Amino acid sequence: MRATYLASAAMVLLLAGCGGGSKVQAPTDSTLSQDMDTGRDAVDLDRLSVAEGQYRAAGVRALARDDVTAIGDAGYNLAVVQLDENKAQDALSTVASTRAALSVRGAQSDDTGLDLVQAGALYRLGRFDEAASAVALAARASDPAIVEKAQLLSGIIADARGDRTTLDSAGTYFAQLPKTSAWSWLADAQEIAARRLLVEGGDAQTAYQDAMQAVSARQTHVEYRDMARGLSVAARAAGQAGNASQAADLYMRASQSAQKEGDTQNADVWRKLAGTISMPDPFADPTAQAQKAATGKTTAAKK
Repeated sequence: MRATYLASAAMVLLLAGCGGGSKVQAPTDSTLSQDMDTGRDAVDLDRLSVAEGQYRAAGVRALARDDVTAIGDAGYNLAVVQLDENKAQDALSTVASTRAALSVRGAQSDDTGLDLVQAGALYRLGRFDEAASAVALAARASDPAIVEKAQLLSGIIADARGDRTTLDSAGTYFAQLPKTSAWSWLADAQEIAARRLLVEGGDAQTAYQDAMQAVSARQTHVEYRDMARGLSVAARAAGQAGNASQAADLYMRASQSAQKEGDTQNADVWRKLAGTISMPDPFADPTAQAQKAATGKTTAAKK
């Protein structure tokens, strides 16, 4: 699963298979399992609208089955995909309704995954204080993968809020990760290290190198949303190092990548920081551009 804010918010949960070897497998709902599997495959292919439909279908089946575990899995997966589609408000609604559906069934399961998605959605909406509270709950998870992504998001939110204490805490967590950790965790560690250096007024060149190493790893592993965010951190570092031209280029690259991934909010922010109105795009559709220009002229004429 691709990371969303964060990217990333987290990994898509899958229904666990049962049985094995020569044991007789217990009866399963093959339609529900197929919907979940198809949703996962669609995520892997970056077909997010298809994945959203499949997880909705899985959720409908889970409700019909009155299956608490499946309801939680489908609801979580749906919210993650919506967040990755830049539908932060929809993700919040899915999280809230999933919690309600679990509560009415007396679920006692760990819902820190929902806390993580909720924090990511609130951050996207600019509700930083609420996001900080939600991510603090996610950081208490028993699942190390959720804890790691919660620490990353915690550091990003703290950077946005000017919260040095929490940013330092996230930095300490990542500094203690083994060098044998997953590549994505090490890339997250480099991003947080760069953010700390920039906030503390440390060596901007080192911050730039850390950010670009994270960018390279994410590019290699097709984590483009996290990659674009890393480019924006590298741009900050270049700016603090006094290289305004390099900073502008990096912001432009971050903006264009985000725009192509449908993240128009960050694309607009980074484009403005790049100081440009338009970006070179050799793959733009001339017909679409002409229609957009014509629409703009018509709108202006009506004013």
